[in-house]
Amino acid sequence: MDYVFLFVGSIIVISCFYFIVSPFINIRGDKQSFTDENEAEMPLEMIYTAVNELEMDFLMKKLDKDDFESMKKRYLTLAAGYLKTENSSLIKRPKAKRNIDETDREILKELNKLRKQKGMKESE
Repeated sequence: MDYVFLFVGSIIVISCFYFIVSPFINIRGDKQSFTDENEAEMPLEMIYTAVNELEMDFLMKKLDKDDFESMKKRYLTLAAGYLKTENSSLIKRPKAKRNIDETDREILKELNKLRKQKGMKESE
């Protein structure tokens, strides 16, 4: 009977040890791919915020010049890629953009008409 408790206890201890240590051991390299996916999905404002924080850290002498320049270059290439994807999506829909421009013009014309009518009523 004592052997059963020793066996069950050792299995519990080994499984607890495995669950505690396994996050620190990265066998498949998932951590690197996870950060690359997150960087690709960063919005533009967050990228510029990160660059601003990098510049502040550099000015406060928390970063070396080489580290600062490499990280800044990395973030700026992310921003450029993000802008490129946004611009390419706008280029694919020129008809929709034209419709928006035409709608804006029509709205401005109507606003000008209303302003003229309001100005005429006030002058009378």
